[in-house]
Amino acid sequence: MAFFSDTVSAQPQAGILSKVGASIASAFSRIIEAQDRSHEVRRLEALSDVQLAEMGIARQDIVRHVFRDVYGI
Repeated sequence: MAFFSDTVSAQPQAGILSKVGASIASAFSRIIEAQDRSHEVRRLEALSDVQLAEMGIARQDIVRHVFRDVYGI
């Protein structure tokens, strides 16, 4: 004869709540960082093609350049 016992904890799992909270905080952090970088994109877009070329950046690559560490480019 086999016996089976299953108990369920009535306490909420702090791990799940912690993960949700961390995900929300991470999302807000990425939004704030993206807004900070948008200033850099605008600054570079205001430069002439010659100035960008001196920096080694093509106009169509400005966004890629600013976010290169995020996308691993």
